[in-house]
Amino acid sequence: MNHLNALRRKLQKKKSKFIAEHEFKGADVLQLSREELDNAVELNKIISVMLHGKLQFPAFQFDSDGHVYSALQDYLPRLLEARSNWDICFWLFTVQSITLKRAIPNAAMLRGISIEEMVELGKQAAEQTERYAGKPIDAATSGNSEVFAACVEHLLNPDYRVIPHN
Repeated sequence: MNHLNALRRKLQKKKSKFIAEHEFKGADVLQLSREELDNAVELNKIISVMLHGKLQFPAFQFDSDGHVYSALQDYLPRLLEARSNWDICFWLFTVQSITLKRAIPNAAMLRGISIEEMVELGKQAAEQTERYAGKPIDAATSGNSEVFAACVEHLLNPDYRVIPHN
């Protein structure tokens, strides 16, 4: 039981830190009707958390017009079906390092060449491989939906994610 209590304390500390570092909005300040908001919450198209007994909405998910960023809105149903609202909040602000496209030397090119040439081809492939190192929220809010989609797939299907080749 002490182990569970320690985990609860750790989670509460993480939530408290997150709350201190981010702005949250109440339903009354959102540019959605009550019906639209209820539908968005029910359909997992918006992140909501309980704070002090009230449903609150992290401000980082809204663009300057008060709408949920489209990349987030497209993927939130899948994300929130698989993880909790808090997990998604934490994940969005955790730096990820993922491969977007992988360059692979042609196997036929490797026949009959020296080890040094193989190493050079490997270096070239590594240089041509595209990676993203950053927070998923940055990809979502910058409109880079391809990178955000890769972040989502990396979270939900890390062992089965198909990485395209250059």
